[in-house]
Amino acid sequence: MKARLIYLALFIFCTWLALATRSHRSWFPHLVVVYGGDIIWSGMFVFFLRMLLLKTPLWKLTLFNYILGVLDECSQLNNSSLMVAIRSTYFGRLMFGVGFLWSDLVCYAIGSLLGWGIAALIDHYFFQQTFKAAGEASL
Repeated sequence: MKARLIYLALFIFCTWLALATRSHRSWFPHLVVVYGGDIIWSGMFVFFLRMLLLKTPLWKLTLFNYILGVLDECSQLNNSSLMVAIRSTYFGRLMFGVGFLWSDLVCYAIGSLLGWGIAALIDHYFFQQTFKAAGEASL
């Protein structure tokens, strides 16, 4: 339960931070404004997946996270009336974006790897004994 709470807190913080890079651009350097939101958003989903799937090996969650990001980015090439209508809403723009960018694929990779690194450190230093007792060490 303690692990899930830590990952929930990271998920909430990263959600706020990613949205802040879009809504409060003056708070951040230009490079963070341009790429930081996508990097943080991708890392945020690693924490979300880890919170839900503690027993799944972290590398699998990270790979799954990156694949979802790539699929999401590719979905932006779909300009059907349904997808355009979904993207016209605030949450639709947050979840699906509005235009395909190759740089976003790099951002998702960086964010997934950063999320993996942070989650690996948390798992190792805070929950090593908990996960061993739950059987994850053998996975």
